Order: sequence, then structure tokens, then C-alpha cells
Amino acid sequence: MTTLAGRTVGDLTQALAARTPTPGGGAAAAAAAALGCAAGAMAARYTTGAKWADRSEEALALAGRLDAAASRILALADDDETAFAAAQAARKAGDAAAAATADAQAAAVPAQVIDLCADRAEDLARFLPRCNPNLVSDVRVGVHLLAGAARAAWATAAANRPGPEAVAAAAAALRRVDLAVEMMG
Repeated sequence: MTTLAGRTVGDLTQALAARTPTPGGGAAAAAAAALGCAAGAMAARYTTGAKWADRSEEALALAGRLDAAASRILALADDDETAFAAAQAARKAGDAAAAATADAQAAAVPAQVIDLCADRAEDLARFLPRCNPNLVSDVRVGVHLLAGAARAAWATAAANRPGPEAVAAAAAALRRVDLAVEMMG
């Protein structure tokens, strides 16, 4: 298995378009989230240095959180592919208990992506008024990519029959994403 982080955008696009079970929606959601984090991290890094001394430390810390989230999300995409394969194998084998366990794991992975998207979208929306004005559009792009990725991750989680607690947690995180988008005006 090629890791998501190890693929080029072109390779990922071709792999997603192929008639194969993976990569699928989870990888697409993760790629969008990682790109959202990257756009925001770039904007934060351009809000550093002498000209931005009053917020440079805040911007660097934000860039670090966004970088860490992007790395984690890309790793989660690989976990999602593994969980999906396990769920498919359990269903094919007719093992109901193994299928239930695998489905729970397959739903848990995108739930983590949703939470990370919500956390980082909120961070970026709060940072927007303090961002280098030349990079405001990149912060907005980051928030919108994270919002779309969170919704896409929910679509993959929902396909794996999450329990009521997972549904409620996802709904709360998606509300946070919506609020981050609203905060931008």
C-alpha cells in the first residue's frame, strides 16, 4: 500500500478515479483537509518576522499545529484504508462479530479527521483578523477546505453505521466547523 503522504496529487487523483475500493472517500477527505492545513500554515508563516512581531509567536504556533494536524490526517487516511479492508474482509467471511468491530474502527477513523478539521478550522477563523492581509484568502481557503473535508469525512463515517454517540459527536464537530465558516463573515 502506498501511503497517502507518499502520493503526488496526480497519482492520488488517478487512483481515486480507478475502479478499485481504495483509495476512496476517506483519502479524498484527508487530502482536502491536509491541503486546508497547508494553506493556513503558509498564511501563518507569512505573518511572522519583524513586521508582525506582535503576533509572530502566535502565527508560528498555529503553523506548527496545522503541520501536525496535516501529518496526522494523512496518517489517518492510511488507517482508514486499513480499516476499510478489514471491514470488507470480515463481511466477506460472514463473521458478524468481526464485521461489527471493523465497522466501529472504520467509523472511528473519519471521526478523528472530523475533530481535527473542526479544531484547525476554528484556529484559522480566530487567526483571520490577525493574519497578514495579503494572505487572508489563503486562510479562508484553508477554513473552507477543512469544512468540506469534515463533511466528506462524515459521509465516510456514516457509511460505516456509527453508533448514536458517534453521530452526536460528529454533529457537534460539524457545528463547530459551520461556526468557523460563519466567523469569517
